[in-house]
Amino acid sequence: MESEFNWWIAIALFFTYVVIDYLYALYYLLVAKRDAFRAGLVAAGMYVLLTYGVLAYTKNPWYIVSIALGSFVGTYVAVKYFPEKLSDKG
Repeated sequence: MESEFNWWIAIALFFTYVVIDYLYALYYLLVAKRDAFRAGLVAAGMYVLLTYGVLAYTKNPWYIVSIALGSFVGTYVAVKYFPEKLSDKG
C-alpha cells in the first residue's frame, strides 16, 4: 500500500542523500588512508541515514526521485569542493 506523497519528506530525503554521498566520498578517502576508526564511524553514520531513505521509498516509490537528485548533488559537491587536506594521500 502506497502512502501519500509528502513534499516535506521528499525535501528531507534530498538533503539526507546529499549528506550521505558526501560521507561516501569521505569514507573512501579514510579507507585509502587506512584510518580504520574514523572510516568505521563514517560508515555507521551513512547506514543510519540510508535506512531512513529505504523506509521512505518502500512506502512510496516516488521518493526515489528525491534520493537520486540528492545523491547527484552530494557526489558533485564532494568531488568538486572536497577539502584538499583530506584528499592528499601524504
